Amino acid sequence: MWLTVTFTLLIAALVVALVVQWQRGRNPQPLSAAKASQFVQGTFTIVGVSDRDDEPAHSAADKNGQRFCTISGTIVGPETSPTDVYGTLVLGAGDPWPQIGDDLPVLYKPNKAATSWRFGVMPEPGPDPL
Repeated sequence: MWLTVTFTLLIAALVVALVVQWQRGRNPQPLSAAKASQFVQGTFTIVGVSDRDDEPAHSAADKNGQRFCTISGTIVGPETSPTDVYGTLVLGAGDPWPQIGDDLPVLYKPNKAATSWRFGVMPEPGPDPL
């Protein structure tokens, strides 16, 4: 009996953790000034890209016109050695499909590029508080 309850609770916790991770990846939040101070700017050079599906019957676009592309590449920047990573790039309807050799801006925590990277640029500093 206790084994069944424990197993059920472990499965439920796993499902909740996966849903939270999935939602976090689908709805990235912009960086606040406090969070941005923990990241550094780097460059992601694409070395692999998924095929583009241009057939209308099998369109990879979602209901908002976004397309998803799996890419792999190398992050280069300050406070890290070149790091090989992969991820999913969300493209708008008019965005060009990435090509091998393209450079994209990324943010990552110093010395943790493999686990903390994300596409984007550092936000512009706001006005100083008085």
